Amino acid sequence: MELISIGAAQKLTSPNPFGLVTARKPDGSTNVMALSWWTYVSNHPATLAVCLSNKGYTGSCIAADGAFGLSIVGSALKDAALKAGTCSGRDRDKAAELGIPLMQLDGFGPQLVEGSRLCFACTLKASYPMEDHTLYVGRIDQIWADPSVEGLYAFQGYGALDTI
Repeated sequence: MELISIGAAQKLTSPNPFGLVTARKPDGSTNVMALSWWTYVSNHPATLAVCLSNKGYTGSCIAADGAFGLSIVGSALKDAALKAGTCSGRDRDKAAELGIPLMQLDGFGPQLVEGSRLCFACTLKASYPMEDHTLYVGRIDQIWADPSVEGLYAFQGYGALDTI
């Protein structure tokens, strides 16, 4: 065995289920962010967590609005989803620019990504600063699914997206 960096460890633990986090911006539009750092944290009540860099924009949107979505997107959005991880939504509408279709649920603020394998609508329950990232814990209010859609996975960190 050899001593390695966290980046190398992340590549060795790939693939990871890949998704797009959605959060409502102050102007009411929806920000989209690429993510594979998420996990289930409880079944009763159904809860998941996403871990976001403090450099990004999405965390401040989640903190301000108190809700977020997580959509496990399919192969049809492979190129757009990968590009969503290369730019900020602070001053642009990434969903419109990249052709990512969004859908609105009744009574839920952030839109979710249409045509996904799974979509989770979450209410923020807690956030925990973790040095250069923050862990956002959300109670899952609704889960939507289309098992016929093949979900994407992040390989080699975020080096590539593909189905398994």
